[in-house]
Amino acid sequence: MRHRPLTLAPPALLVAALMLAGCAGGRLGPMPVLKSPGAAAEVTVVRSNSLLGAPATMLVTVDGQRVWGLRLGQSFSLRLDPGLHNLGYDLGFNHCRERIEVESGQRYWIRLTPVCRIDVRRY
Repeated sequence: MRHRPLTLAPPALLVAALMLAGCAGGRLGPMPVLKSPGAAAEVTVVRSNSLLGAPATMLVTVDGQRVWGLRLGQSFSLRLDPGLHNLGYDLGFNHCRERIEVESGQRYWIRLTPVCRIDVRRY
């Protein structure tokens, strides 16, 4: 019986395979139901461009419900009722959570980093 030598894939092929290994990005579940649509806050959630954790999809949750999968540098927008909300994300072994408060009719920009930092800015 003849044995073939083990050959390794070129590095570019390995990188491409790792990039595809994460879940697909995009909507994963229903958005939070608005009780007061006229008073809702506009929220844009952005994943930072950090290469740390780059191949994996960042799974975003709002009030305990998984809503979106973000790939490197992606963003999505949603509307939330005024008040306190639990915002979080899972990225590999990092499970990050923070309570945020949004005010009626305001606009927010929220940046998520792979090291459990959640930056909230009102604009």
